[in-house]
Amino acid sequence: MSRYSLFLGLIIDRLHHYIRQIRAMKKNMEAVTKQSRVLEETKLGDSEEIQGYQKKIGSLNEQVQVLKQQSESQTQELKTAETNNLALRKQSEGLLTEYERLIAENEELRNKLQTMELRFSRSDSKKNT
Repeated sequence: MSRYSLFLGLIIDRLHHYIRQIRAMKKNMEAVTKQSRVLEETKLGDSEEIQGYQKKIGSLNEQVQVLKQQSESQTQELKTAETNNLALRKQSEGLLTEYERLIAENEELRNKLQTMELRFSRSDSKKNT
């Protein structure tokens, strides 16, 4: 039971880590998008500056795409981890139910064995007398 708890704790920790990463990436993506928008809206007279900013915008747009892909990938990993967590939880519940059933069956068999031993010991004592 403690191994399962440790495993669930590990999964929850990883889920929390992924959620924090996704939030940070979304904030970064919003900042990059905002910066890109500001650069696009700003009109500069100097063509060299314009070209430099256009390169920066292109670079930032590429970064946005990379961040979007990373966000989608980690969102998918998070969904997979949640699904695995749920499956493991259900499996654990099933195993716990089976374990409890086996304990009850074991107790019942021990009681039957004890009863049979008492009967045999009584019959042996009657034969000896």
